[in-house]
Amino acid sequence: MAQCTTDVRSTQVAPQESAPQHCDLPMRIAAVEMVRRLPTAPAVFPFAKIVNVVDGVCEIRTKERSVILPVGSAVAVGAGRWCQLVPKPEVRVWTVYADDELWRRQMECFLPIKQRLVPGLHPDDWDGAPLVLHVGKERLRALEPIWRQLSLLDANRQPLELVTARTIELVARWVAAVVPVFLAPDVCSEGLVDAWHPVDGRLTDPVLVGHIGKAVHVLRARLAEPWTVSSLAREVALSRTHLTRLFARYAGAPPMRFLTEVRVTEFTRLIEETDMSLACASLAVGWSDPRVASRWFRQRFGVTPSQYRTALSMHVDSSAAALNPAVG
Repeated sequence: MAQCTTDVRSTQVAPQESAPQHCDLPMRIAAVEMVRRLPTAPAVFPFAKIVNVVDGVCEIRTKERSVILPVGSAVAVGAGRWCQLVPKPEVRVWTVYADDELWRRQMECFLPIKQRLVPGLHPDDWDGAPLVLHVGKERLRALEPIWRQLSLLDANRQPLELVTARTIELVARWVAAVVPVFLAPDVCSEGLVDAWHPVDGRLTDPVLVGHIGKAVHVLRARLAEPWTVSSLAREVALSRTHLTRLFARYAGAPPMRFLTEVRVTEFTRLIEETDMSLACASLAVGWSDPRVASRWFRQRFGVTPSQYRTALSMHVDSSAAALNPAVG
C-alpha cells in the first residue's frame, strides 16, 4: 500500500463550494453539510441558498456586502448572485439549496400575514440580497437531524411519493422551528410556544442526550478508526439498540450511516483544500479502499472525486475573469 504523508500542503487556490448532486427532488430542495478551513471560490448558483452556521465562524461575501456569521446565525442569498464563504478560521455549516421562486411561494404559505412579521422578512420584500437571521446556536443544532434526513432523501432510490411526503414534512418542521425568528416582537408576546417539541420519554433524558453528544464528538474526532456499532456503544457505555435509537432521534441517521456522511464531508474538504491523493484522503477518513469513498462521494454530488477536482481547477481558472467585474 502506498504511504500517505501527514504533512499535507494546502492548495493555493480557493476551492469551489460543494454543490449538491441536484435539486430535482419533488420540492427542488437539497441540504449539504460542509466543513471549511480555506475560503471557497466565488460561485453563482441557479438556486437560492440558506447557509446555517452550526460550529465556528465565517464571513459571507457577496456583491452587495460582506457579513460575519457567528455560530447560530443563518444567511439567505437569492439565486443568480455570486457568493463566497470565508472560514474564520474553521466553520461547519449546513447549506440548503432550493428553487428560488418555489421557496418564496412556500414561505408565503408559512408566513401569510406580512404585518405580523419583522419588517423586511416577508418573501415579497426580499430582493435576494444577503438576509441574515439570528436563529440561535441550540435551535440550529436541534435542526441538524432534519437537514441530515433531508440530505439522505433520494428520488432515484426511494418511491417518489414517499420522498415527496417526507420532503414536505421535513421542510415544515424546519420552518416551524424558526418561525419565532420571523415574527414581530408584539406577535411573539402573544404567548407563542416554541414549535420544537422533542418526543417525551427516556430519549429526552439529559444524561442520554449527553451520551449521543459524546458519540458524535468521538466519531468526528476519530474518523480514521474502524468503527462498528458495537465498538461505539462500548465507547459511550450504551447498548447497541439504544445507541441506534438515540442516533436516529438526535443525529438524523443510524450510527454507521451518520459516520459515512461525516466521512464524505471531511473527504470532500480534503480533496478541495489539500493536495492529498484520493487514496490518502480516503484513508484519512477511515476508508482503506478509495473506491468506497468514490462511490459515496458520487452518490452525494453526482460526479467522481477525480471529475470534481478537474472541474474545480477549471472553475478556479475561470472564476476571476467571470466574477471580478461583478466584484468591482
